[in-house]
Amino acid sequence: MVIKIFMLIFILVLLLTSWYMWHRRNGHFIIYDVGSDPRLAMVLKVTSISLFLESLLGIVLLFVANKYLNLITLALGSLTILIFGLLINKKND
Repeated sequence: MVIKIFMLIFILVLLLTSWYMWHRRNGHFIIYDVGSDPRLAMVLKVTSISLFLESLLGIVLLFVANKYLNLITLALGSLTILIFGLLINKKND
């Protein structure tokens, strides 16, 4: 039961992150001006859609009896954010 609560919180964080990225894809994202860099806008858009789809998958896997399937949601969400961070960092080069 505790794992389901933590996974639900993680999925909500993924959904909120996806929503924030989607609404900031054409304006300012943290310290970056997305309007001046179309590549950054595309990265935000793709990451937002990926996080949303992973959240939907996580909701489905949350109600499956096997609790180890939740690791798929954790891994996919973490890898997506890792790749996003690497792409943002690459922008500064």
